[in-house]
Amino acid sequence: MSHILILNGSARPDAFTASLIRSFRKGAETVGHTVEIIDLHRLEIRPCIGCLHGGRDNEHPCVQRDDMDLVYAAFRGADVIVFATPLFFWSYSGLLKNVIDRLWALAEHDRRDLIGQGRGGALLVAAGGSHPALLYDHFAYMMRRLAWHDYGTAAMLHTDEMDLHAVPESEAAFALGASIK
Repeated sequence: MSHILILNGSARPDAFTASLIRSFRKGAETVGHTVEIIDLHRLEIRPCIGCLHGGRDNEHPCVQRDDMDLVYAAFRGADVIVFATPLFFWSYSGLLKNVIDRLWALAEHDRRDLIGQGRGGALLVAAGGSHPALLYDHFAYMMRRLAWHDYGTAAMLHTDEMDLHAVPESEAAFALGASIK
């Protein structure tokens, strides 16, 4: 069975992205996977400064010292990485984008720490409208470039029209979690 790491890029702990994560987790656990969730809004992770000096210290891949070290440790123990995000300007939230950018420090140490190695990825998106196509395209491109298996996406669309106090479960996210091999 796989160890799945979910990177939660939402700043709202009980909203639509959280519902997608709960549904995905239930699906993944029903088939025997272990699931770890990192709520990025609880961590202090600064943006990448583009220095290209990461990878010199395997224990602390990035030159910046912040909570990204917790993400690196969890990432290294995961077989599948799930990127969970509300749709912000047709892309990932800033919280999640900072983490994605900072993962590059792993490749600066040893490309195999980030690229290939039988890893897989999935994407969960909560969107106020019905337009996550650009994000889907970027995610698929990222999976190809990282040489990870693309397990696919699940979305909760039209959240602007939903009651935040009665967030539905997501059958699509549950099915995606259950489909991980």
